[in-house]
Amino acid sequence: MSEKRPRNSSSRIRESLERIVGKNFVSDRLEERYYYSSDPSAEEPCAPDFVVMPGSVEEVQEIVRLANREKIPLTPRVGGMTLSGLAIPYGGGILLDLKRMDRIIEVNDDSMYAVVECGVTTGQLKTYLEENHPHLWFCQPHAPPSVGVISNAVIYGAGQISLGYGVSSDMINGLEVVLPTGEILRTGSCALGKSWLTKYCLPDFTGLFLGWFGATGIITKASVQLWPKPSIRDAMFYKVDTVEDTVNILLKLTKSEVCDDIYINSWTGTSTKRFYMSQKPEGTPEITMDIILSGKNQEQVDLKKRMVGEIMEEAMRKGVKVEEFEPPLMLKIAMLMVPQPLPFMDLMLGGGAEYLGCYVPTEEVGEAYKRGIEIAKKYGFQYLHVVRPFRTGHCTGIMYAFPFDKRNPEVVEKLLRVLVEICDMAISLGGVPWKPSPTVQKIVLKHADSQYVQLMKKIKTMLDPNGIMAPGQWAL
Repeated sequence: MSEKRPRNSSSRIRESLERIVGKNFVSDRLEERYYYSSDPSAEEPCAPDFVVMPGSVEEVQEIVRLANREKIPLTPRVGGMTLSGLAIPYGGGILLDLKRMDRIIEVNDDSMYAVVECGVTTGQLKTYLEENHPHLWFCQPHAPPSVGVISNAVIYGAGQISLGYGVSSDMINGLEVVLPTGEILRTGSCALGKSWLTKYCLPDFTGLFLGWFGATGIITKASVQLWPKPSIRDAMFYKVDTVEDTVNILLKLTKSEVCDDIYINSWTGTSTKRFYMSQKPEGTPEITMDIILSGKNQEQVDLKKRMVGEIMEEAMRKGVKVEEFEPPLMLKIAMLMVPQPLPFMDLMLGGGAEYLGCYVPTEEVGEAYKRGIEIAKKYGFQYLHVVRPFRTGHCTGIMYAFPFDKRNPEVVEKLLRVLVEICDMAISLGGVPWKPSPTVQKIVLKHADSQYVQLMKKIKTMLDPNGIMAPGQWAL
């Protein structure tokens, strides 16, 4: 990153920002601009001109209006944990760090929802519910507690209840958004001014802000659905010999509706030295399957475990090589924690980490799994897959994780080619890449129907006439 002060960094603009949020919450110092210039992904770094931390919706509005007057790019950020360049401030401008807006405004016990500001983290909401509403929980990703609740929802992130209820975006009742012009829009029942109950029955504008990665507005509040928290949770663990057998078992398990969550891990996920091995060690299972169950009492949990056992026994009678095993106690305890305190990938010297997920038809998981291995090996990367079904198997997420040396330009370039090929492959199988980086977004747009892309352009132009919001995201 260049140390030269970007062209938009002027004392006049800085003074305007200081008048809005106060001197303590504006910076154009090199070290802070550098901190916000990148993430662990393979995407090119870009430093903002200013880092600003607003403390209210009104301050966000004033900053947006200033950015419009000055034609300065705006990039919103909370935790910056997407690992795919979604909060890098391409084009410089103002990096809007929203972590100060961290109020939990309301929790409705009876209708089971929480209204939170954009800076509320998953760790914060989890702690608040455990202390004040211990019978309720929310869709919490298996990610660091600094991840934003709303951020995870608007990128279609999954959590511990996604097999039954869908991903976090399915659980949004309504939003408050500062539009790129500085106006406020509310979606869902809160648009009627009374409650944040639901998005049912009205023309739904919520989708204008899901999957756009900040390019259509700055979400400042959201109502997220809560769910009854089970009294007991347990886990079963199996080794499976082939990916084909795993998919067949997965189809039966999801349709049985007895599992809370299912994790399928490739062999590399079973070894603490996985990224130092070039081939699968002899005797190591190709796949492990972790099945989470819950209930109101032990009798209900035991019934579900018997039902899972029956599905496995039926597979074994057909000649499938399946073996139940008992992992170390600490591993089992960790699997049942929410979020799980387990690393989903190793980090290598150089600090790079890419985590490309694709939502694919469940019946295509085996093919996506095999092709992912082929692509990784073609470019010399160790493979690690994690597979999770959502919404009773309506689709399945397959995640490809790649640690890499971010300092090595050749490695970065090769990894970008890997991500492009995986994206092409997933789309060819009927899938959709999850939280695609700007590099992968270009591949999505290349495949997309022309009328779909044209409508995206119209929406972006209508909402953001000066083109200031999140430049680099969905570059249309």
